[in-house]
Amino acid sequence: MRVSLPLMMVVSGSLFSASGALAHHAVQATVDIDKDVEAIATLVKVDWINPHAWMHFDVTMPDGTVMSDVKLESLAMTALRQAGLDSDALAPGDRYDVTYYPNRDGSAGGFMTRMVLPDGRVFDIKNRGKVVGPEVN
Repeated sequence: MRVSLPLMMVVSGSLFSASGALAHHAVQATVDIDKDVEAIATLVKVDWINPHAWMHFDVTMPDGTVMSDVKLESLAMTALRQAGLDSDALAPGDRYDVTYYPNRDGSAGGFMTRMVLPDGRVFDIKNRGKVVGPEVN
């Protein structure tokens, strides 16, 4: 049986596309998008990795307790940089007001949806990932 080159390319491309789609996850699969956690957080470090950057915080909860090394997933590095958030804008030791969807499994962390920077600017993924501000109270 003879298989044409164009047919092989279509089949190969379909397989590669499907495997890439399966590798990515929906945010809703790991976090509860119906809940928001708001907290004051001190940045420990940022993992500038693909497909999404991870920010590590020591989080002060509303009841005053502190959770160490809470990992919050964020957007892709390129999206953060396009919004003006890079290693110069995000300094370890700085305090941020953060809002995030908590992990479904109950572990500390989740997906960050909003962050107020020390200078008052606001990074909000619900506002198309733009940095705006300063925040108006």
